[in-house]
Amino acid sequence: MAAFKSKIDNPLLFCLILSIIACLLGTSVMLKEGGTLYYSLAAITIIGGAGFPLWIFISTKYIVENKDLKITSGPFSWVIPIQSITSIQESQNALTSPALSFDRLEITYGENKVINISPADKNEFMQTMRRKKFTNTDETTKQQATEENHKRNPKKKSKKQKNHQA
Repeated sequence: MAAFKSKIDNPLLFCLILSIIACLLGTSVMLKEGGTLYYSLAAITIIGGAGFPLWIFISTKYIVENKDLKITSGPFSWVIPIQSITSIQESQNALTSPALSFDRLEITYGENKVINISPADKNEFMQTMRRKKFTNTDETTKQQATEENHKRNPKKKSKKQKNHQA
């Protein structure tokens, strides 16, 4: 298993800090007013305006494990089978994605699905993905060859089957 944290752009970090400060200032005003309604609004503001972005900021990572690429970002997660990945290329795409930087990798997988990620160490991530893709391909090829062999020669029994029958 290899885990990669997201690269973080300084302007995005600055926006997050400003957002948290604005939420804290807004909630302080609500708390000074007092009352159940203002306390409830303050809690919602803190959770939604500061907690949610902070959760995404802290938890965004990419895990290459066994035959899958697992992407997590706050409450969002994706599991992409490595064998379904058709291309990985550099991108500056600004679309919403589990990436905390605009220095991104665009992953195309499945039937024309695309997701952008921003691992801090793009070279190591790419090397890991290549190793996993080719390792998994070799394992899949061996498994398929074994299955084909059993289909062609159903009378041949493995040593385990022979020992089990005896």
